[in-house]
Amino acid sequence: MIALACLTGAACGRRAYPSAPDATPSHTNEPASIDARTVGVVDARDLDVGPADHARPTADSGDAARPTPAIRTVPFAEDRSAFVVMPRLPTHAPRLLAAIHGVCTPPSYVCGEWQNAASDKGLLVCPTGNSSCGPEGTGGPTWEGPFSGIDTDLELSIEAVRRQLAPSLTHDGAVLVGYSRGGYVAVITAVRHPGRWPFLIVNEADVDLTVPMLRGAGVRAVALIAGEWGTQLAGERRTAAALMAEGYPARVWVMGKTGHPYSTDIDAIMQEALDFVLSQEATPAPHDP
Repeated sequence: MIALACLTGAACGRRAYPSAPDATPSHTNEPASIDARTVGVVDARDLDVGPADHARPTADSGDAARPTPAIRTVPFAEDRSAFVVMPRLPTHAPRLLAAIHGVCTPPSYVCGEWQNAASDKGLLVCPTGNSSCGPEGTGGPTWEGPFSGIDTDLELSIEAVRRQLAPSLTHDGAVLVGYSRGGYVAVITAVRHPGRWPFLIVNEADVDLTVPMLRGAGVRAVALIAGEWGTQLAGERRTAAALMAEGYPARVWVMGKTGHPYSTDIDAIMQEALDFVLSQEATPAPHDP
């Protein structure tokens, strides 16, 4: 079960990690307070896709020729805006991708670092948090208050993007991504709105997921991502093993040579994670038994 403190929006614990670009404070991450779980033994090679397991091709001239994704800034609340990555190819009804950042980590980092993967799949909306870190709010954006408020802000930002940039944007086939504390919020948001977010990607957040929970939320597949040197990987592996043992589509990606911050190949990892969850789009929608 997700820790009660996380459900109410309180901090789920913090640890130090190197600052990300544009993020002045250097503290973040909320490892979950989760009861110990016992699952069957699963070969780690069946769970992980990451730098240690598979070498990814480096950029070539073909990649260099791809158009740079267009970035937009869309206001959705007083003094706040959403970081938006537009689809690489024009489309009448782009797929909605949405992401929730964590503590002291701005959308320009949490979403900007994988903008190429995002633009290949749809339109990415990343709202800015409702508070700031650092003395007198001089640091990076963060979230305060109950998770329900973050949920509301997410929908306000999506509606603003719909009005200003993409009138045909819907939640059909939408992907919700959460980083660090945003990972806990993403899971709770999906549970609060069954069927609204059929695909989840959770990065650096060891959230306790169960098949009944995900089926009840109408989530068809989950991708989990964690740093090789961080505190979240072991729990995410156990979660994936438990889900897979019940036949649920789940998989773990490892960010090599990093703890909580992104690895240098996060764009490639997100491309694979998006491909994985969206590969389940043709399967029947899950439901509670």
